Amino acid sequence: MKKINEQIVKKLIALKLTIATCESMTGGLLANKLVEVEHASNVFLGGYVSYSKKSKINIVGVDEKIVANYGTISQQCADEMAKKTQTKFNSDIAISITGNASLKNPDENKQSGIAYITIYVFDRKYDFFYQKQFASNRNEIQYECTLFVLNNLWSIIQQYKK
Repeated sequence: MKKINEQIVKKLIALKLTIATCESMTGGLLANKLVEVEHASNVFLGGYVSYSKKSKINIVGVDEKIVANYGTISQQCADEMAKKTQTKFNSDIAISITGNASLKNPDENKQSGIAYITIYVFDRKYDFFYQKQFASNRNEIQYECTLFVLNNLWSIIQQYKK
């Protein structure tokens, strides 16, 4: 059986759909999983790793009011990250991930092992919440969250035909 990232890239190529990413907690792991597949350059336009609040606002373009009202670890921030990414890259699909992989000092007083995810396909928005309890380390949280996103993306793009 092919890896999920290979299946996704192959399907996106067949559908002639482009994709861009905006990651915080996963630090570019999602983009890495896409580009490790041969011919990903036919569909992957690029991505942001916007780890800090400053980069989310100044580079991605997240509205400061969203960050002030909801924080960077929120569904509202994930929604804005994905929409801005889709617009800036002019992609068919955009995915954002923001969360907290810290095991010791949770950011923004948010629980460890959570992530808010938004996937835009054209103008349709899909929101997801990821939670990993009892993780042994932050890499485990990041990897499993990325796999969670890939599986959800795969389910979404199955709706689309050539």
